[in-house]
Amino acid sequence: MDLKRFDLVLMRHGSTLWNEQKRYLGHTDLSLSSKGHEELISARNKLKEMDFDRIYCSDLTRCRESLNAVRPDLSTEAVYDSRLREMDFGEWEGHTYDQLKNVPLYRQWLDEPKCVTPPQGESWEAFEHRTTEFLEFMLRIAEDEQAVDSPLTSSVLLVAHGGVIRQIVHWLHRDIAFWDIKVEPGNLLVLQMIRGEDDWTGGDLHII
Repeated sequence: MDLKRFDLVLMRHGSTLWNEQKRYLGHTDLSLSSKGHEELISARNKLKEMDFDRIYCSDLTRCRESLNAVRPDLSTEAVYDSRLREMDFGEWEGHTYDQLKNVPLYRQWLDEPKCVTPPQGESWEAFEHRTTEFLEFMLRIAEDEQAVDSPLTSSVLLVAHGGVIRQIVHWLHRDIAFWDIKVEPGNLLVLQMIRGEDDWTGGDLHII
């Protein structure tokens, strides 16, 4: 078949208590707070009439609960993947900026996060690698399905963390810097994916 495209709907999970307290939260597995559930009401209303061909979700509790809050009917269809986890902040998990601001290594990490790794945490290279690996996996499936007998367009829902969503958008839109991508808890971004002659690229990007 000819040129294909699909809409990738990216949703950030609702807040946890640590998010509210501005503590670093990566692989620590926390549930949504009351505020987190409230943040998802708008997303639930926007997603309730949408159809999805595939659903992907981080395997951490806050993402699982977020998916269940907005579309409980999709919970059993979702693929829960650890590659969609937030970056692991190691020994800095659960700490705030004020608690770490006088730590020299932390100051270096703030200045050069791609060159410095949190103690017992995850390097930027490892984070990029697993996120890219997942993206390539997702796009291969999209291409294989559309090559067989699928519509020219489809929709994919992906529920993940702020850092993962930023990395996905940046990887597909190199002109958009990682830190320039704003995604608040419960936000929905829609990225149009287009299959060209050589590869998939990111098209129109907007918040709904």
